[in-house]
Amino acid sequence: MQPLSNEKVTDVGQARLKRWFEPILERPGWRSHLADAQAEQLLAWGLALVEQTAVRTQQLPDEDADPVLEKDSTAVRLIMAGVNDLVGTIGQPPAFDLVDDIMTRVLKNLRWLTNQPLRPDNLRRVSQFNQARDAEDRDAAFQYLLALIQTDAA
Repeated sequence: MQPLSNEKVTDVGQARLKRWFEPILERPGWRSHLADAQAEQLLAWGLALVEQTAVRTQQLPDEDADPVLEKDSTAVRLIMAGVNDLVGTIGQPPAFDLVDDIMTRVLKNLRWLTNQPLRPDNLRRVSQFNQARDAEDRDAAFQYLLALIQTDAA
């Protein structure tokens, strides 16, 4: 796993990145509904976020860094799984309670990850996703979800 950021990653940071990101990849369910190109984009997003945390905490002792890495990697995993699940609803009979529930979980995990309130343009992106979902445009729907999570996690 090669670091993505410009900041120099120490061996400790690299080991932490590997330790906290690889389990995300090993869990089923983060990409089952995604095309390969979509999975690569989502993977790059998740890797960048966990790497930022690994770099930010690389000077801390493990007992201080591990809770931060656990929180962020858990949030990233849950967001990735939520995006996958939302894409999986495309072309299925409308179960808006399910779609709304998954979207709510994705947005809550974004708040947890960023420690910031959601941005006002999130409602527009959610609406755009729903329109693409209704049109069964998987690519557009995925891109709206990716823009949604990149907006808050940037």
